[in-house]
Amino acid sequence: MMTRTFSRFAAIAAFVLAASAAHAAELRSAVTVSGETVTLGDIFDNAGKAANVVVANAPAPGLRSEISISRISLAARRNGIEWRNDAGLSHIVVARSGVAVPDEEVASVIAGAIGAQSTGLPSSSQLQIDFTNGTAGVQVAGDAEISVSVEQIAFNRRNGNFTAILRAPAGDMLSPAHRVTGRAYPVTDVPVLNRDMRPGDTVRHTDIDWIRVPASRVGQNVITSLDQLLGMSPRYQARAGELLRLADMVPPVVVQKGAQVDMLLTSGALTLIARGRALENGAVGDVINVLNTRSNRTLRGVVDGPNSIRIDTPGSARAVSATPQSNNS
Repeated sequence: MMTRTFSRFAAIAAFVLAASAAHAAELRSAVTVSGETVTLGDIFDNAGKAANVVVANAPAPGLRSEISISRISLAARRNGIEWRNDAGLSHIVVARSGVAVPDEEVASVIAGAIGAQSTGLPSSSQLQIDFTNGTAGVQVAGDAEISVSVEQIAFNRRNGNFTAILRAPAGDMLSPAHRVTGRAYPVTDVPVLNRDMRPGDTVRHTDIDWIRVPASRVGQNVITSLDQLLGMSPRYQARAGELLRLADMVPPVVVQKGAQVDMLLTSGALTLIARGRALENGAVGDVINVLNTRSNRTLRGVVDGPNSIRIDTPGSARAVSATPQSNNS
């Protein structure tokens, strides 16, 4: 009889424990919140009427923090939440969601702050900002203005290292401070080829891209303007994206050795033309030797354009067997 009674009692106890476990709140080991506080409803799956009770402040947007189990246990007990720490946790991890402030915007305000305190540096648009961790990592709450301002900055002109204390949103003194480190250095925009080119190719607008490089890499012999590149031809094989030196580019050859050319002499309103043969390659402005095929004499003239030679010296002009322009030979 006693055995039957004990078995019945054990069954009832097991049922009560099972029912109690079924209604016990379940602790989350990691949670993500969007607001400024962490509540019992964020921490437990079944917090009931105590769901809105605040346990701790949330971390700054985009960051993480921890809440100890002892703190959670105290808040749960005070608010009638039954739970068990079956996993033996000592703390839970709380992350706060946020919206990233674009790194470009963060870099711009830092460059402006450095430029404002450091005379002799180029404009802020010509300062490259590299973040130590590869990204600034500044975030704001989802409903906040996406902006940032510099509260303090320390800049070492010798090596370019900086440490900045930022506020996001901009000027919000109640928002948490963000410490960002990195390096700032002057940069220069230079033209480069956007495709491989060979000697004899002529550089056009469509062949050019602009890249930004550290100013320390741009020596006096590096091409920095379109005028130094447009209409030129590579002296050697030139690769896309590489810095070009002035010596790498030459005017394109417009007169090939052995080509038939026109030799021109202008005297007042009269232009005299004679046929000749180029004895050298030449670009516009080059002085080359030309054979007058009628007199079989060698003359020197200036390349004026494709297969066109201008004879400037009086002696050379007298040696050319010239005819009026209307009667080309």
